[in-house]
Amino acid sequence: MNNMIRNLVALAGAAGLLATSSFAADVSVPRTITSSTTWTADNTYYLEGYTFVVTPSGAASPTVLTIEPGTVIKGRQSTGANAAALIITRGAQINAEGTADQPIIFTSELDNLNGNLDHTDVQLWGGVIILGSASINSRADKQIVAAPIEDQVEGLEVTGAEAAYATFGGSNDDDNSGVLRYVSIRHGGAVIGGDNEINGLTLGGVGRGTTIDHIEVFANKDDGIEIFGGTVNLKHVALAFGADDGLDVDQGWRGKAQFVFVVSNDIGDDKSDKGGEWDGATAPNDASPLTNAQIYNMTAIGIGDATQPDGSAGRANTALNIRDNWGGAAKNSIFVNYAKMVDIEDDAADRWNAGEIDITNNIWWSHIAENNTADGLNARPTGVVPTSTLWSDSAKKNLIADPKLRGISYAADGGLDPRPAADSPALTAEVATVPDAWFTQTDYYGAFAPNSATWLEGWTKLSTDGYLAASTLEAGANNKLVNISTRCFVGTGDNVGVGGFVVEGSDPVKVLVRVAGPTLSTDPFNIGGALVDPVLTINAGSEKLYENDDWGTNANAAEIASVTAQVGGFPLLENSKDAALLVVLEPGSYTAVATGKDGSTGIAIIEVYKIPVE
Repeated sequence: MNNMIRNLVALAGAAGLLATSSFAADVSVPRTITSSTTWTADNTYYLEGYTFVVTPSGAASPTVLTIEPGTVIKGRQSTGANAAALIITRGAQINAEGTADQPIIFTSELDNLNGNLDHTDVQLWGGVIILGSASINSRADKQIVAAPIEDQVEGLEVTGAEAAYATFGGSNDDDNSGVLRYVSIRHGGAVIGGDNEINGLTLGGVGRGTTIDHIEVFANKDDGIEIFGGTVNLKHVALAFGADDGLDVDQGWRGKAQFVFVVSNDIGDDKSDKGGEWDGATAPNDASPLTNAQIYNMTAIGIGDATQPDGSAGRANTALNIRDNWGGAAKNSIFVNYAKMVDIEDDAADRWNAGEIDITNNIWWSHIAENNTADGLNARPTGVVPTSTLWSDSAKKNLIADPKLRGISYAADGGLDPRPAADSPALTAEVATVPDAWFTQTDYYGAFAPNSATWLEGWTKLSTDGYLAASTLEAGANNKLVNISTRCFVGTGDNVGVGGFVVEGSDPVKVLVRVAGPTLSTDPFNIGGALVDPVLTINAGSEKLYENDDWGTNANAAEIASVTAQVGGFPLLENSKDAALLVVLEPGSYTAVATGKDGSTGIAIIEVYKIPVE
């Protein structure tokens, strides 16, 4: 990172700061989109029912739906064939590239985006469905057909010409259905029929040319994400409070996933099922191509309920259910608060016997103390697969140990902190080497680094609605904290203080920016002529991104105070007029600009603390 920070006497282009459109509108989306279209952040888009993005037959290029960062898309409250859903059909593309500061949000029309809906609000609209032409190995109806196999995606009721819009599969494993990045999908899962709901995000036959990164699915009636075959890869995925499975895979998925977070839901009878339900094929069981899923750095938190409805011990909440000839790897992961840990069904025995179910280098811990044995964590003790050897065989390096996560909570009480604590075995256990350069090699188990802000910060509903604990940092070289500061004089007119800083690399960074004025006139500084009322803005070029007057007016003021203390900054005095912001920034160049409110002038200090988000 470039640690240089400097003073400037003028801010070029100050008059060109962020402007907002006066033409914001509510836009009803049509049922079919056949030409490339852009949805902009100054509008709110409403899905009235199914919306299909379709590339017409014979078109020279795909139809692309581009969604600007910060755009909100709302689904009408709906069920059955009228369920609101966005479907990117085979051959079309979506370009939904949000940012950590401006995520793209799919949610219900009932969501005021102010916390009025919470983790108990599910099934209020449908979800997002992406269909591609990568290969799958079987059909949901178990009909055996010649390759390349095609299928109809679950969760849709279509007839006539629209049946083609629900079709996925083919032979192009490099297929590109577009980009989803920094996208939050909330309160979906409309019921179509018996045992037929829409997943938060459905990926049917999606190819490895597609980018899925930084995705949140929050409070969905069905699975968080379900993958039907294909080769799509996923990174930084949060599946929170779903009423069925976290990550569900079927029909020959041969992709990769890393940094997957699942936190379960137990709302009366509407409870989460498995952290992962991993299936291989429908029929035949050994259909080609065989599933080969590579899953690393997962943190899965079960419902933590020790009783079944009949009062007996241990609800049927299982970390992983493996069946239908599934094969692949699950490594460097943490599974906690499940009654049982692994259920390998008999129809996966061939892959087990061939050494193609590779579950090693993980930490497992049930909330039911007596289950924390090799036999106790096996959810199928009478099965033909000797699942208990996952823990009894020391060569597999699966630990039965409390992972000591910093905080587990299932409510918006600021108690959820899925990072391992300093004394967690997740930091000392032997990690498996990742198989290729797509993965990030970590020195810890689970989805989150121990001493950095989580990659959930800022853009997820978990973060903005108070589910996550305030980020805490531990002193020492491993926290990768960078502090840069400057002293400046703020005068009148265009005589402002400016601190320039750069976020380098490819990952977002959590940034604490402070302008201290009034505090400088108090002990132990006692600086005369300090700026009595600073105003802080963070700019990217001529665009103003954030502004603050008095630091205590921030919605996250408590977190600002906490982080300030943890990084060793001098205290921001309660009720002082010092200014501060705690935000997540994408890589790029920024300026922190200090001005004096109502023409006030004086000495100020600008500080920037940069904390990598991992």
